[in-house]
Amino acid sequence: MSWLHAAFDSVSDAQDALEQLAEAGVAASEIEVRSSIPLVHEACPVGLEVRSRVPLMAVVGGLVGATVAFLLVSLTSQAYPLPTGGMPIVPLPTAGVITFEGVALGAILCTVATVLYECRLPRLGGRSGPLDHHLASGSIIVAAKSDAGASDAWAAKARATEVQPAA
Repeated sequence: MSWLHAAFDSVSDAQDALEQLAEAGVAASEIEVRSSIPLVHEACPVGLEVRSRVPLMAVVGGLVGATVAFLLVSLTSQAYPLPTGGMPIVPLPTAGVITFEGVALGAILCTVATVLYECRLPRLGGRSGPLDHHLASGSIIVAAKSDAGASDAWAAKARATEVQPAA
């Protein structure tokens, strides 16, 4: 299986190429779009729904952070009980402040981790790809599996994408 690559200078040219690929019967799962700028809905393969786990993971991170923060306050207060003059050892108003901060910290850390995971960052130990110089210059790379019925016509408005062999 090989891939056909094309580098486009504008979003509209990339979207036209994606529409031609859809007309040729190429499935959205066999198309890859890469860009150095966010292209959420501007250049999306036809029939592909862009999904992200960020909102769900932010809520999960907030719940985990709240649980950990409340347990930290509660268990610490119970491990080192101080005489409080008849008041509870773990007062809810003061535990609430720490729990709120735990919600915020958990949501932030989980969101950042999810964004990095979905963007496949950081690329540890990886070399730059053969078309990364096009990405660095601001182009949009559209790739399609060649055995999926894609013809060279979809890349008519593409810049020349000479793939340099790896050294």
